[in-house]
Amino acid sequence: MANGYILSKGAVETFLKEVRQILEYKNSELIIIERNDKPKGYNTSDCRTILGINNEDIKKYIKNLTVKDYVESCDNERNLKSNSYYVFCIDIQKKQIYIKIRIQSYEKKIILCMSFHFAEYKITKFPYK
Repeated sequence: MANGYILSKGAVETFLKEVRQILEYKNSELIIIERNDKPKGYNTSDCRTILGINNEDIKKYIKNLTVKDYVESCDNERNLKSNSYYVFCIDIQKKQIYIKIRIQSYEKKIILCMSFHFAEYKITKFPYK
């Protein structure tokens, strides 16, 4: 990923705690972006279909992320004033899943999932594994 950087372990742990807290609220929202600019098999829709999972499953996977799954962080290139994205990678059914999320709104309890799909390239660098 271009322009990626590594945040401290404590910062990642705090982010994950905040994500879990937001997703526990009854009226919280997990917005999952359906991008069509990814190759076949490497978009959220294909990933869900192949793995047999739904949006509630994706929410559970996000809630269960740990600092060991953290890969890097990056700025939102379209809006530098918004919160940074956090990139994670987990294995589901022996396949690497690339996850990129951020807290969209603390006030409105919204988590934005920009990516949840098969990793296009093997991810091997996990700073806290």
